[in-house]
This record gives sequence, structure tokens and C-alpha cells, in this order.
Amino acid sequence: MKKVKLILKSGSLGLLLATLGFMFLVRVVNVDDDFAGITFFVLWPILSFGLWTIMGREKVIFPKAPNELLSKPKPQSTSAKRLFVTALLAMVLSVILAFSINADVVWIAFIPFWIGLYYGWPILSRRLPFLDFDKAPAPAPKRPLWLRMLRGAGAFVGIAVLAIAGSASIVVVPIALCMHRAQKVANSVHVGMTVKEVLDTAKDCDGFNASSEFPWDKNSGDDNVPAMGLNWKRDGAYGTYDSAAGHYVSMTESEAIERLHSKLHDGYRWYFSYYYLNVTPMHVSFSVIFGPDGRVTEVTPVHGWD
Repeated sequence: MKKVKLILKSGSLGLLLATLGFMFLVRVVNVDDDFAGITFFVLWPILSFGLWTIMGREKVIFPKAPNELLSKPKPQSTSAKRLFVTALLAMVLSVILAFSINADVVWIAFIPFWIGLYYGWPILSRRLPFLDFDKAPAPAPKRPLWLRMLRGAGAFVGIAVLAIAGSASIVVVPIALCMHRAQKVANSVHVGMTVKEVLDTAKDCDGFNASSEFPWDKNSGDDNVPAMGLNWKRDGAYGTYDSAAGHYVSMTESEAIERLHSKLHDGYRWYFSYYYLNVTPMHVSFSVIFGPDGRVTEVTPVHGWD
């Protein structure tokens, strides 16, 4: 049984470290997703085996005092307090990581963080005794009934507040992270920038659409609509759906800019709209407006809509 628990601990901590490595490769280094996935599946067993080997030599890493050697081994903590505290810390760490990397990682990182903190807590509590929730409390005189009732009511109110705050965070946190991501991109665009400068600077979005005020005949067909969607890949290539050809086409940056000029027409106001999605029904977006001279005249505020 002890060996099974050791395997679960090392596997969970290995999963945490492998997941962090995967997110670092994808979001920071910007490597290919397939390569990062292969790296994840290679790192997980290697890290798990290494941690299993290290934890198997606990007596060497964490030597006990002579009086501790004679005492019975301390049971592993399975308290609800550790479960709650580690879940709360996992959420905080996931949000911090999401703000620093990307909003998408908050849900990817939460479970590995929680598992890693839960199983790693006994090891951490050996170095920081105040984190040991299973320490036997010092005997205290029995409190009066009114005081116990007051403490119980306070604990109930605290749990209710935490439950409401946790439920609200399921909606508030994704929207706040989405707003932060959109605002960061919007702040990178400034008045006077050209189309090429905007395309080079603002690429982090879930959806992009360009349109213009060019007058067009609504009965002439979709090919003449002064609007087009655009996406870009990690290798620098651009892509759009060609309605005439009936499939997506890949382009270089210069070809994408040429197609924009062809579809939207020069001498009219252009609109670049950036969209951001999250797990809630609310979408987040902002627009970059170009004047007839082809330079940015306005960046609209970031806003949410259903």
C-alpha cells in the first residue's frame, strides 16, 4: 500500500512538472504543438521515475532525530482542510500563470497544480511545521455554549462567502483574463500605424475580421463584399477562406496585405475587428479603425458582448 501511494505521489508531481513544461514550450517558446505533446509524454514518465527514486530515499533526504525514529510513523494527512487549502492555492497559481502566459492555461494548470500541491504538502510541512494541519492541538478548556454557537455561525458565514466567491470566480476569472489579453493587444496599436505595422504587432486573438466602407451592390454576390477574415500560424503564414475557390488558402504577409487592399479598396475607412472567446457566453472584442490614408485613426475600447 505504501508503494502504491509513493507511485501516486511521484506520478502526480511528474504530471505537474510535465504540464508546466508543455505550457512553457507552447506559450513562451512557441514551439510546434505536436513537438510539445511528444515532449510532454516523454517528460512525464522520466520525471515521475526520478521523483519516485528520490522519494524512496526519504530517510536520507529528510533525516529524523533519534527520538523520532523510536516513535510510530506519522499517518499521511487526508484532512479536508488540506484539500480546501491546496485547491485554493492551485486556483491562485493558475490565475497568476494565466496572466503571465495566456488565459487558456488557467483550466489546464488547475488540476496538475492541485494534485501536485495535495500530494506534496506532507513533504513541504516537514520543512515548514506551521503547514502541518494534522498536528494535535493543545488541550484547551471547554468554551461556553454561546461562544461555540457564535464561532459556528461565523464559520458557516465564512464557508458561504467562500462558496459564493468560488462560484462567481468561474465566470469572473475567464472574462477578466480575456479582457486582460485583449487590452494587452489593443495597447500595442497606436494612432498613425500602417496596415502592415498593425498586422505585425497585433496577432494574439481568437478571431479576426476586416471590413471597409466601400459601397457595394448587395445583389452582386459574396465575392464583392468588402470584408474578409484572416488568421496566422506560428510559422508566419497567413490564411483566409477563398469563397470563389471554395477552400482556405495560405499566403505570405505581402500576399495577405495585397488581398486586403483588393477586397477592402483603398481610399475608404477600414475596420480591423479582434475577437476573444472564453468558457462563458460573453465575447470580448475591440476594433482598429484606419482612415482613407491607410493609417490608424482610432482604437476602440475593449468591451464584452453576448
